[in-house]
Amino acid sequence: MIHAIFDVTGCQHADADPEAIMTAMHHTAGRLGCTTRAQVIEPFQPHGATCVLILAESHITVSTWPEHHLAHIDVFTCRADSEPSQAIQPLLDLLAGQVTNTQHVPRTPPGSLLSSEALDECLADESPLQTKYLPG
Repeated sequence: MIHAIFDVTGCQHADADPEAIMTAMHHTAGRLGCTTRAQVIEPFQPHGATCVLILAESHITVSTWPEHHLAHIDVFTCRADSEPSQAIQPLLDLLAGQVTNTQHVPRTPPGSLLSSEALDECLADESPLQTKYLPG
C-alpha cells in the first residue's frame, strides 16, 4: 500500500478552478493505473477548495489555500503503475508550485493481520506467531 503526502508551496495558481483541479486529479489517477469511482468538490468562500477523487484502490485528495499559495496532496492507493511523486505532475503543472515536503506513511496491508480465530489457536498451542501465521 502506498500513502504519500505532498506539501506544495509557492503555488502561483492555488486559486485554480476546482473543476480544473479535479481534471488534473483524474490524470494523476490514470498515471497511477487506478480506477475512478466518484468525486467530490467542496469549494470554500472566499477561495480555496478540497477535492476528493474516490478510487477503486482508495483515494486522492487535494486541498488548496490560495491566500497562502499552498496546496496539500494526499495519494493513498494499493496500486501504482508509477511513483506517486511523478504521477502528481499534472497537479503540480496546474498549481505551479513546488513540493517542499513529502511523507510516505507506512500502512498495514489488508490480509496481514491475524484473525481472532488464528490468534486464539496460536495462543492455545503456544506456536510462534511468525512461523505459523504471519506472512513472510
